[in-house]
Amino acid sequence: DAVAVTTPASAADAIRLLRKQDAGRAALLLAGEAAPESARQSPSSPPYAAELVRGPAELMPAVRHLLRGIVVVGTLEDAEDLVYARPELTAVTAEGDLLGAHYAQGGSAGAPSLLEVQASVDEAAAELEQLAAQCEELAEAQHVAVERRGECAALVEEYGQRQRAIERERSGRAQQLGRLAGQARGAAGEAERSAAAAAKAQDALEKAATEAEELA
Repeated sequence: DAVAVTTPASAADAIRLLRKQDAGRAALLLAGEAAPESARQSPSSPPYAAELVRGPAELMPAVRHLLRGIVVVGTLEDAEDLVYARPELTAVTAEGDLLGAHYAQGGSAGAPSLLEVQASVDEAAAELEQLAAQCEELAEAQHVAVERRGECAALVEEYGQRQRAIERERSGRAQQLGRLAGQARGAAGEAERSAAAAAKAQDALEKAATEAEELA
C-alpha cells in the first residue's frame, strides 16, 4: 500500500508527521517532478550506501545492485536538498527514512509495519491452528471420558441391583429363620406338654396298678 503525494517536500512533511504522531511507517509515491537544480543549493556529495556496506565478496555485486543510486544523508532536510539537486539519486537518512524523486518511505517505528502485522497474523493463525488441534484432542478425550463414565454408571447400577437383591435375600432368610425359630419354640413347648402328659399318665397307670393289687 502507498500514499500519493506531489513533491519530495510533501513526502518529507508526511514522514515528519508520521514520526511526530508515532503513527507508524508509510510508503509514498511522488506524482510531480522534482524541482530543477537551480531551485536549491546542491549539497556536498554524500557517501553511497553501497560504499558503507561490508560483506562476503560473492554477495557484494548483488548488494551494490540493490543499493545503486542510494546515498546516505543525516536528516530529511539533507535528503530534500539532495533529491531536488540530483533527482536521479535516492537518499536514506540515519533514522531509516527513504526519499527519492518518485518514491519515499519512512515514519515512526512505534506502529507495526505491514510485515510485522502479517507476521503477527501468521503467528496468531498458527496458534489458532494449534489450539484447534488441542480442542479436537480435548473433545476426543471428553468423549472417551463420557463413555467411560457411562460404563462406570452402568457398573454402579448393576452393583446396586445385586446389592439390593442380596439384601432382599438376606431379609427373606431372616424372616424364614424367624419363622423356623417360632416353629422350633412351638415344637419345644409341645414336647414339654407331651412329656408332662406322659408323666401324668404314667403316674395314673402306676396308681391304678397299685389299687388293683390291693383289691386282689
